[in-house]
Amino acid sequence: MLALALLVLAFPASAPAKAATEPETVKVKIEASEMDRRMLLEKLNEHGAEHQMKFVLDDREFSYRISFTVEQGKGWNTGAGSGGSYNTSEAKATVYDSKDGELFSFKRAQRRTDSGATNAAAKEIIKRMLKLKEPPKT
Repeated sequence: MLALALLVLAFPASAPAKAATEPETVKVKIEASEMDRRMLLEKLNEHGAEHQMKFVLDDREFSYRISFTVEQGKGWNTGAGSGGSYNTSEAKATVYDSKDGELFSFKRAQRRTDSGATNAAAKEIIKRMLKLKEPPKT
């Protein structure tokens, strides 16, 4: 009975919940068509939440400028008896810092949909942004 009383005193039910860590706001300027801009921002926020990052559009005071396009590519079907080409989606991104210095550039191709290509690009952008924040290895 004494143990139960001590347990109740150690962990009161009315104790305030631990404050959640506020996500870091990342201001970005996305240069893309309106549809691609919206889709990239949505995917950045979807995957950024896992890393406590919240992306917001800001065309004046941004930390990163992202040049982004989604284009159509071709894939080749080489199965027995089939052959031929089919359309795929690919996303291209170049990311600059606030002083217009290029940080990185890449392409994600051979995706089935524009959304899939944008999703892959958003994950890669976040991964590389986090890598840039790490201290250099000596």
